[in-house]
Amino acid sequence: MNFKRLAVAAALGSATVSGAALAEVSVNVGVASQYLFRGLEQGPGAAVSGGIDYASESGFYAGTWASNIGFASASGSSAEVDFYAGFGGEAGGVGYDLGAIYYWYPEEDEPGSPPTSNNTIEFYGSVSMGPVSLGTYIAPDTYFGIDESAYGFSLGFSAPVSEMLSFDASVQYNGGDANEIIVAGITGVMEEYLDYSIGLSAESESGLSFGLALVATDIDDDDIKPVISGGYSF
Repeated sequence: MNFKRLAVAAALGSATVSGAALAEVSVNVGVASQYLFRGLEQGPGAAVSGGIDYASESGFYAGTWASNIGFASASGSSAEVDFYAGFGGEAGGVGYDLGAIYYWYPEEDEPGSPPTSNNTIEFYGSVSMGPVSLGTYIAPDTYFGIDESAYGFSLGFSAPVSEMLSFDASVQYNGGDANEIIVAGITGVMEEYLDYSIGLSAESESGLSFGLALVATDIDDDDIKPVISGGYSF
């Protein structure tokens, strides 16, 4: 489960549900049994995260999110900090979201760090209608230390099971030379890949949230990974 994208969605919702406030700032904290990004492990063990989001009634939002990681430890980083901004809303029953995100690994910028950096800028967009959403992302220059581009397309489905509980499912295609190089580092073969997720999520009016998901990819020998997560926003 990707907490930073959930934080953006929550910020947009809090800004557009009521016109009483022109802008709102929210804070979120979370923990997950493991941090997966596009189906790939970002480090061993549990991950603790937190973020701050600003959302205005106009649809503009901005925020930051941070988590412990392990995948970049070879280049001296044990933390990821993301900065993002975008614009979202709804027109004619169709929701939309356009923005950019910068993935920053602060320890890699310290003196004496290896020259290869995982810092990445990415642009994203999505449209939704009812329970179905379509999304895309593109990293036009470098992608987590790889001097090549990456892109992806996703299809998501989210429907309420009860007042607080939702069923969520998604599939995403990840392509571009950078994603193929990542897969080659795992299997020895350059190819694009798919990641999948299916699960349940719940959120209370008090800001408490809980999630249970099964995540997998079509990369050879990749097992299904269960992820349990919880959080609080205020």
